[in-house]
Amino acid sequence: MTFTLDFIILLCYNTQNIYDMMPLKIENVTKKFTTPANKEFIAVNNVSLEIEPGKIYGLLGPNGAGKSTIINMISGLLLPTSGTIEVLGHNVAKETEITKQIIGIVPQEIVMEMAFTVEEVLYYFSGMYGVPKNERASRIKSILKDLDLEDKLHERARTLSGGMKRRLMVAKALLHKPKLLILDEPTAGVDVSLRQKIWSLVRRLNQEGTTILFTTHYLEEAEQLCESITLINHGQVIKNGKLKDIQQEFSKNTIHFELFDRNVNHLPGVTEIGVEYEFPITNLSDDMIKLTDHYRGNIKGIRSEAASLEQIFLKLTQP
Repeated sequence: MTFTLDFIILLCYNTQNIYDMMPLKIENVTKKFTTPANKEFIAVNNVSLEIEPGKIYGLLGPNGAGKSTIINMISGLLLPTSGTIEVLGHNVAKETEITKQIIGIVPQEIVMEMAFTVEEVLYYFSGMYGVPKNERASRIKSILKDLDLEDKLHERARTLSGGMKRRLMVAKALLHKPKLLILDEPTAGVDVSLRQKIWSLVRRLNQEGTTILFTTHYLEEAEQLCESITLINHGQVIKNGKLKDIQQEFSKNTIHFELFDRNVNHLPGVTEIGVEYEFPITNLSDDMIKLTDHYRGNIKGIRSEAASLEQIFLKLTQP
């Protein structure tokens, strides 16, 4: 295997300086396609986003929103029609070979060499990613242990179940310890137990310094893992920022509470909703005092309500 001079220079560079750079910077990116009927289709329209080092970042949107097109441009499979994408300071369009070596990507589609064993697949890709020969066996063993694939080392990829093939795709992306890991629907089609294991692995990788961008249709997954999100629809950014700030923006200003004895006189403004009651908030601390003073020891449970990501998603994407 041969490397370009640019990649050799990259390997000799001070990697700490490289990894202090912005892991991903997308500026005013547009991607246009021409349909068979010779009509122009804009899949991504003037999208900008930045991911800071050490974050878990969600790229969310309905089917056809443009998420996979963006990921394909980050990975170098597609070139933007206009705008720029930089990975750790490297322009993807101009330095594609370098950027492919410093990111890990798990695509939606399961793509692998079905005739080879798990070990052969991972050994081949560890070589492609430049993992030293004397480290490959231990790296492969460690990753397979994390993904519960240790006992599949000598099995051919084609014999694996769908969930195991998905895990093998994740393993391939982690071989070179990328500082930017892109996960495109990584838990699609896997069972609940494996999903939890992948979540744990994502959190651990992030704690060890990996910046992670992922797409998912499981919105509870994004709520569990993401600090920040970008929500796109029809190729355009419709919401962007820290998840907690977005949830606060869409949350109802209400307190929800339950009572032991429901046969009481209520404060003005209290509404019964199923087994709970809802009370509008003007000032949280003052209203909490008012509520607890009125109901005293009769309150069984009390909480303020934050909007779920699902509620926000539906509100912003439905016609």
